[in-house]
Amino acid sequence: MYGVHVEIVAADAIRPEEFLGKIISTAQSFGEIQGLFFPIGASRNDDFGTLPVDEARWLIDANLLTVMAVVGHFLPFLLAANHGCIVGFGSIAAIRGRRTNIVYAAAKRGLASYFESLRHIAAQSKVRVQFYQLGYVATQQTFGRRLLFRPAHPAEIAAVVVQNLDRDIGMRYLPRYWALIAWLVSVLPWAIFKRLHF
Repeated sequence: MYGVHVEIVAADAIRPEEFLGKIISTAQSFGEIQGLFFPIGASRNDDFGTLPVDEARWLIDANLLTVMAVVGHFLPFLLAANHGCIVGFGSIAAIRGRRTNIVYAAAKRGLASYFESLRHIAAQSKVRVQFYQLGYVATQQTFGRRLLFRPAHPAEIAAVVVQNLDRDIGMRYLPRYWALIAWLVSVLPWAIFKRLHF
């Protein structure tokens, strides 16, 4: 449709080594890689702080370690070429620790820190590192749920990402109004915050 070369890879992000191997193998057909985008992740409805270690591990792998593995492989090539972009996606669930989505939120908060470090690494180059903290998005995870705000359509998110690719923007909230909500949640006194159920 758009006159570009596309390859589809079936890979599971809860298996970082296998995932990385498939990406490396497929990427060889493209020549120079100019951008890395990570709209991936996973969550569980029973993530309340009591998950067995193997189940907690796959949440960390899917939301953090797999991204780190792929970036770790391709980062030297992007820096050597002195151009390109690395775009990650976090979650408003990581704004402040709460009683649900515990491992998921911890992994996404770690991902935010990781992208801050990547931006620092690439600061003297023309490689752009961007990180988007996403609010509700219209995916299978939000389908049928009663939400406080309208979920953004993935195409809306993608349009903003593409528009900003050449800009050194660091971290942004999408939709943008989540920046204010995140700030309010972060400064809420503990005496009030601990009573919230969300």
